[in-house]
Amino acid sequence: KLEVIEDLIKQGVDAVPAVPRGMLTMDNELLPLGGISNKITVASNENGYFMVYQSDRYGFNNPDVEWDAAQVEWLLTGDSFTEGVAVRPGEDIAGQIRVITDQSSISLGRSGNGPLIELAELIEYAEVIKPRRVFWVYYEGNDLTTDLHIEQNNPLPMQYMDDKFSQNLINRQQEIDNRLEEYIVLEVQLHKTRWIRLQAIRKVIVFDADADADADVDADA
Repeated sequence: KLEVIEDLIKQGVDAVPAVPRGMLTMDNELLPLGGISNKITVASNENGYFMVYQSDRYGFNNPDVEWDAAQVEWLLTGDSFTEGVAVRPGEDIAGQIRVITDQSSISLGRSGNGPLIELAELIEYAEVIKPRRVFWVYYEGNDLTTDLHIEQNNPLPMQYMDDKFSQNLINRQQEIDNRLEEYIVLEVQLHKTRWIRLQAIRKVIVFDADADADADVDADA
């Protein structure tokens, strides 16, 4: 994924990785529910190609113009199925709703979401734009058995059980972008450091030497 992003940047594309949802909860001050806004975003590769999409003004996988609709007809919340992980732009559920109904449709889906976070998305975004219909996509594989337990152990998501609680995220996108970008820089540096250390360890324990010796034997044969 990092190589794909670096190649895009070399081509002049302002690209970023999809940031795991919930990674900024350690200080209990900010829990972003979307990603970095208005960026070419690179996610997973499950079908032989990377999921690449232009994020909207709140960091979700939608055409940004959907937020300008006088009346949003459909709003979706859910996890990776709703986000459209591993499919091309427009092939996600919200995209297909737009094609079939010719109506506005916004997806708040993010990989790793569970029921509490999906409720949080409705509070932060749906209550502001007041969509005509809400489509809550439930995945029985882990929504209740795993994700909900993780969210219940985090104080910030639990605050959404209070009807009056909100982080006012829809008006904090610049702050969210700044925090996520700082996180990405740190993670990329950490990733490269780990890779360098792995190469050093391989040389110390002679893995590379063994591999070279095997290659020479194969060549002689």
